[in-house]
Amino acid sequence: MSLTRRQFFRAGAITCASAAAIAAVGAADPASATETGPTLVSLADAAPVDEGTYGSLVSSFAVISDTHVDDDAPDYDDNLGNALGDIAENWDAVDSVVVNGDITNNGYQYQYDIFERRAQAAGFSFPGSFTCMMGNHEQMGDGTHTRESVESLHANFLERTGASSVYYDRYVGGSHVIALGPDEYVSPYDVSTTDTFKLSAAQLSWLSGLLDEDQAAGVPSFVFVHEPLQYTVTDSYPGGWGFENSLEDDADLRSVVFSHAGAILFTGHTHAYPDVVQRNRGGNLFVGTGSVAYAYAQGETYLTDDGSYDSFGWLVRHHERAVEFCMRDCLNHEWVKGSHYLCRLGPR
Repeated sequence: MSLTRRQFFRAGAITCASAAAIAAVGAADPASATETGPTLVSLADAAPVDEGTYGSLVSSFAVISDTHVDDDAPDYDDNLGNALGDIAENWDAVDSVVVNGDITNNGYQYQYDIFERRAQAAGFSFPGSFTCMMGNHEQMGDGTHTRESVESLHANFLERTGASSVYYDRYVGGSHVIALGPDEYVSPYDVSTTDTFKLSAAQLSWLSGLLDEDQAAGVPSFVFVHEPLQYTVTDSYPGGWGFENSLEDDADLRSVVFSHAGAILFTGHTHAYPDVVQRNRGGNLFVGTGSVAYAYAQGETYLTDDGSYDSFGWLVRHHERAVEFCMRDCLNHEWVKGSHYLCRLGPR
């Protein structure tokens, strides 16, 4: 039986964000966030807005993460098939299905085979219909994290997803999507957290250059990385999975993202209830992408696991004058009330 995070529980109780933690978030927010920039708002109607409401549709894409397919986890595989079937049958056409890491449980070839079969059964091609990011489980293997095993698992990811590198950028519809991934090897004996997920200085410099270009053009950047920045989305605070098991160079990525207010950062990993957060008016948006395999209910975490799980995804629509986020309950095939957000772009 391969190790899953359900089996990797730690003792202790999760803590709520303290006043000190909240103050730390404020201190870390970018100077580029202005008092006159776009503000995130919640919409009462759970369903997507009519096309044309905020100008022409630039792109529309599904965002899912943490599918963890494996031959000894049929419930995960069924949830993936269910989610992809829901997207194909009940959503308006999307330009891509974005998978924000932990596609597989270990990064093995046979697990990508399972994903491909489920995709084809729903009417998608794999990898053609997908935009995939590497998660920590894509380089998990047998858990030893030797350099040789990690390099082999990286090769599996590149071969099966069609990605040119573990980090790359592409356009989905007319939207700029930037995929980040763990391109720098970290020995399990040298980690500061329990993961070996690190972005190289070269990757961060590349990211900064792309964000500079988008910022100069006045367009949003849709940035995806599997592991969250601390103090951003649900469960990324002290005591949370996303805080204690995070990427090695959190501060370096934070510096790049926070200096580009138009960057929208999508992160998975925690399996927490999905959310969209904006710390300051005009500042970055942070999107928690939840999990398709098993997601915790609102207000729950892995430390309060009761054995019942949900399965969530996002519809993200980039309109000329706004970016829209609609959460989907993939098990009940419905848009989630209270989880429909809009952030207008440009002048009001």
